[in-house]
Amino acid sequence: MSDLRLKFIDAEGSDVSFETSEQVVVVGRHSSNTLVIADGRLSREHLRFERDGSAWYAEDLGSSNGTLLNGEPLREQQRIKDGDKLSLGGLEILVEIEQPQPAEPAAAAPTSVLNAPAAAPTPAVAPVSSDGSAKFFLILAPILGLLVILIAGGFLYLSSKKKAEPDANAIAYSTPEGSTTTRTDPTPAASQTDNSATPEEPSGTPVKEDTATQRIEKYTAQFMRKAAKNDPRYFLTSAQAGEVAKRVQSMSGAVKANLPSIAQNSAELNKLAASSGLNPDFLAAAALAKLGTSRGDAIATARSMSGVLSRLTIPVGNELGDDCLLMIAAYDQGVAGDFMKMRNMLQDVATKSNAPAREIRSIWFLNKSGKITPQEYELALRFLAAGAIMQAPTEF
Repeated sequence: MSDLRLKFIDAEGSDVSFETSEQVVVVGRHSSNTLVIADGRLSREHLRFERDGSAWYAEDLGSSNGTLLNGEPLREQQRIKDGDKLSLGGLEILVEIEQPQPAEPAAAAPTSVLNAPAAAPTPAVAPVSSDGSAKFFLILAPILGLLVILIAGGFLYLSSKKKAEPDANAIAYSTPEGSTTTRTDPTPAASQTDNSATPEEPSGTPVKEDTATQRIEKYTAQFMRKAAKNDPRYFLTSAQAGEVAKRVQSMSGAVKANLPSIAQNSAELNKLAASSGLNPDFLAAAALAKLGTSRGDAIATARSMSGVLSRLTIPVGNELGDDCLLMIAAYDQGVAGDFMKMRNMLQDVATKSNAPAREIRSIWFLNKSGKITPQEYELALRFLAAGAIMQAPTEF
C-alpha cells in the first residue's frame, strides 16, 4: 500500500502536511471533503485523488480556477508520482508518495532456518554430529531465529511509532478517519489557539480580526442555506464577498430601518411565501433588495414581487443558491412578461461554452461574460447584501 502525503502553505503562512492511507481523497473548501482547505482560490470540491494498487491518480472536479500538474493543465484523470507539484487555482501542493518497504533482511534469515528440513544440515556443521553438537544446534537454531524475529519486529514498531509522533510545533489541521494532517507554526504547539478566541498571540502580535469581507462570507452562506430550497453547501469566494460588501455598506441603514415591518408582519409574509412556493427569507430579501437604499413598506413590496418570482421558479428554479440569484436577476425580465428569457439564454451558453454547467448557472459567470445586464447583476448583489444584513443587523 502506498501512502499519500500532501504538503502546502496555508492562507496563514503555516506549513501543512496532510497524510492519508484512504482509497479516495477529495480536496476543497467544503467541510465534507477529506482535506478541507479554507482558501478562496479553491472550489467547494476542487480535486480528487484515487488509489489503484500502488499507484495514485489525480482528477480535477470541474473547479472554477482549474488545476495544474507540473505546470500543465490537468484536464482528465492522470497518474501522479512522488515529487509532483500541483497548483489548485494558485495554491501550490507538493505530492509525496511513500512506496511499500521491502522485507527486512534480518527477519528473512531466521525464517529459512525455521523452515529448513532437520535432515539437511550444511556441510559445515555435519562433522560435529559425532559428539552431539549437531543435535544441539538443531534445537537451538529455531530459538535463535525466533529471537531475531522478535528483535526485528520491536525495532520496526519503535521506528514507526517515532515516525508517527507529531512535531512539537505541529497542530491538527484536518483529521478525517484514516488520515493525519499537521500544521507547523513558528510558535510552540502549546500556545496555538483559535484566532477568534484570543486577541493576541503569545508574542504580543495582535491577531488579525475578522474583516468585513469575512463577515459577508459567513452571513451570506447562512442566508442562502435558508433561502434556497436545498443547498446546504452554498458559499461565496472572497472576491464575490467583496462585491457584496460594497452593497452592504450602502444599504445597511435602509435595510435595518425596513426590517421591523417584516418582523411585525411575519405571519403575512409566511402565508404569502407559502402560497407562492417561495421561502419567506428569500421573499423578504427580494423585497429589501428592490427597495435598496430607500425606506418603504417591505411587506407591500414583497406582495408585489411574489407573483413574478413564483412564475420564475418553473423555468429557472430555486433548488440551489445560484438558482435563487438567477431568479432575482431575471425579475425585471419576468415583469416584462418574458419568463423564458433567462432559461433560454442559459441553454444557449451551455451549448457554446466548455465551462461546467454549475459554473454557467451563476450570476458571476454570466456577468463576466456579459450575458446579463449591469442592472440585473446589481439586483442580485443587493439581494445577497440584504440577506446578510438580515442574519445579524447589529454586525453591519
